[in-house]
Amino acid sequence: MKRGVIFFFGFVFSWLLLLPTSGMGQELEKFSENGKYGFRDQAGQTVIPPKYDFTGGFSDGLAGVRLNGKYGFIDKSGTEVIPLQYGLAGDFCEGLAWVYLNGKLGFIDKSGAVVVPPKYDGVGRFSEGLAWVTLNGKYGYVDKSGTEVVPPKYDGAWGFTEGLAVVKLNGKKGYVDKSGAEVVPPKYDDVYGFTEGLAGVLLNGKKGYVDKSGAVVVSLKYDEVYGFTEGLSWVKLSGKYGVIDKSGTVVIPLQYDEAWDFSEGLAGVLLNGKWGFIDKSGAVVVPLQYDRVWPFCEGLAMVKLNGKSGYVDKSGKWYDSRED
Repeated sequence: MKRGVIFFFGFVFSWLLLLPTSGMGQELEKFSENGKYGFRDQAGQTVIPPKYDFTGGFSDGLAGVRLNGKYGFIDKSGTEVIPLQYGLAGDFCEGLAWVYLNGKLGFIDKSGAVVVPPKYDGVGRFSEGLAWVTLNGKYGYVDKSGTEVVPPKYDGAWGFTEGLAVVKLNGKKGYVDKSGAEVVPPKYDDVYGFTEGLAGVLLNGKKGYVDKSGAVVVSLKYDEVYGFTEGLSWVKLSGKYGVIDKSGTVVIPLQYDEAWDFSEGLAGVLLNGKWGFIDKSGAVVVPLQYDRVWPFCEGLAMVKLNGKSGYVDKSGKWYDSRED
């Protein structure tokens, strides 16, 4: 299954990637001079002189900086609003940033106040008001006041989406809500993120979907399942792809060898070595005759035929370029 959008999850050092940076007020970009880092505006004028050993990007109006082995934060005027005193620091997310002090991790707010004391071995970014934390090999969750709403007791934990988060215990995965209740007990071999109220789950080599109460709404019989978009999801069984709705009804038969996600109402599909496009009813709207296709964007999709690349519109009309 070819995915039109790839989602990336991570938290450690994420702020290293935020360059150039923008936010409220002027847009600044990082630059270096003689091994030191500062920021300048879009006209090339120096706003923050290059004096730091390292700078991250601006997030929520603040940027992490390092000097003489210590991290703190500056605003866009260059004022050090949070003193350089930490061993490491992350970007601000939902108003808080993780910091590393004396071998432990916690969180500070934008004033520099410690809201979650540095006492954890590991932390994640806040999502939907909660962040996972780990202590002595176990995972739980804290809120923005530092309260452990879910005490560290799991073997693994992930961020919240749609009000639920994946947890792992004794090799099995499930979901907890923001109160810590196990709405989907850890009994699956693997689970996937909720989209449109349903999540894919894996047990004994087969996949299906559960709802937020933990009820199985699509039986575990598929080899692969994907996220729902506009009420539909691709599934794979015995090497063939098709589409089901949220009740589990097959709306596009499992007959294709490969497929793209739907984009602008159409999805690229492969059958017998040739690609084309179908709509959400399963009707072929662009004949399966191409050697390669890519998703639609602004009414056109890139295609390749007999070594020549071009574009087609939703009626299948060929264009040599997007400007034709």
